[in-house]
Amino acid sequence: MPIVIDSRELTALRRTLEDVSKNAKRDMGRALSSTQRATVTETTRATAENYTASTRRIKAGTRASKVNTQGLSFTITGLRKPIQLQEYKHRASRKNGVVAQVRKTEGFKPIPSAFKVRAGNFGGGGGSKARIFQRVRLAGGGQVGRLPITALSGPSVADMLNNEQVVTRIGSFALNKLSAEIIRQIEVAFRG
Repeated sequence: MPIVIDSRELTALRRTLEDVSKNAKRDMGRALSSTQRATVTETTRATAENYTASTRRIKAGTRASKVNTQGLSFTITGLRKPIQLQEYKHRASRKNGVVAQVRKTEGFKPIPSAFKVRAGNFGGGGGSKARIFQRVRLAGGGQVGRLPITALSGPSVADMLNNEQVVTRIGSFALNKLSAEIIRQIEVAFRG
């Protein structure tokens, strides 16, 4: 979901910077680059406030494009690869099975026929990282047997970034930060 910031204030600030600065394109690029770095960090924070995945995992799935100084734009996207369920907050026990919490606003939800096991032989890349699996019902709706099993995953970073609360927060932050950075570049141009 793209965030489009179209503000008359930004247009006016851009014109002022072009009037004041000897190298307006360079200064606008600096303002946009600084805004982009700060917005990526804010994207990670805003997403981590709504989801229980770690900020390290969210940051690893976030990508930022090059800055376009002509259109005053940059793009922040998330990878579509789902995050494994064990990366989210969860509890596993023999008695109660597996319960997981993906969003912080929701409680723990039990996952039927799920279990947590070290995944050395189940496509874990040779490592012994614990993963959460679920036994799959057969097509006829029969009993749940030992096999087949599937690894469970939660939403991808791209899905998290499509959350309306995250989009609103990132948009307002980017607008405020870009305005502040352009004003700072104008002040630097006046001094220099």
